[in-house]
Amino acid sequence: MAEGVVESKEEMKKRMERIKKGEGQGETGKKLKETKEKTEEKLGETKEKTEEKLGETKEKLKETREKTEEKLGETKEKLKGTKEETKEKLGETKEKLGETKEKLGETKEKLGETKEKLGETKEKTEEKLGETEEKLKETREETRERWSDIKENLGDVKEETASQLEKYQRESEKEGKNPAEKFLSDIITGFLQKTEDVNQAMVERTGTLIPIPLTDVVETDDSIIIMVDIPGLTKEDIELGISQDSVEITATYEEKSLPANGKFIQKERGYGAVHRTINLSTPVNVKKASASYKNCILTITLPKKQKEMTKITIQE
Repeated sequence: MAEGVVESKEEMKKRMERIKKGEGQGETGKKLKETKEKTEEKLGETKEKTEEKLGETKEKLKETREKTEEKLGETKEKLKGTKEETKEKLGETKEKLGETKEKLGETKEKLGETKEKLGETKEKTEEKLGETEEKLKETREETRERWSDIKENLGDVKEETASQLEKYQRESEKEGKNPAEKFLSDIITGFLQKTEDVNQAMVERTGTLIPIPLTDVVETDDSIIIMVDIPGLTKEDIELGISQDSVEITATYEEKSLPANGKFIQKERGYGAVHRTINLSTPVNVKKASASYKNCILTITLPKKQKEMTKITIQE
């Protein structure tokens, strides 16, 4: 049997018997004795190692058992806590369920009230619809009567208009104008009068008024000339903007400071910015435009934009 191999108890017993029988047989007995001693020594070492490992195994088994018992205790504790939490949450859920049932009952009650109100609203709507149809019928009858009156009055208006037109033509002939010129002149006169009335009303209301710059626009064959009355300013107080089809003018009147301990007894002069936009009848050359301000009159000269002609060679 090779070294390092642990023999079974039965094999070891047989070996010992063979060794006892051959102890006195010379050199062979001596070798058997040595083998017996080595075997006993190895058996002792194996026993010690086995006992040592058995002790370690018992120790580990004890530690494992303690840890298992400890974890089992923790698990029981957690399970107990979970059970209590579950019981508490179940109680809360039941309470919420009760509140939900109560709210559901309230909702059903409100739904019944809403249905009742809807029925009342429907009745009132049908009643008002009947009244509306009745009023509509009456309105139609009144409309027919009024339309008849309008037709009668329209004839009277036509006669009155023809009479006024005749009168207007006679007045135009007396003034030496045709009816269109007199009509336009009357409109302008009326507009200026209304403008003056508005300005006067603003003066009476606020005590101040910024005058709108009066403007003349003159057109020649090659340019448009604009003359604007802007009294009481310098050219630095006037802003001018020009595009191909319009001119914008802004004049700023700065309020003068009062003398020491001074106060207004009457205030009619206006202060601030006034704007005027003038639309042009034809495109102009903005780059060649010029302006001057002299004797309270702003003069703007705008050369008309010339049409560009491209010559084309006629081929054979």
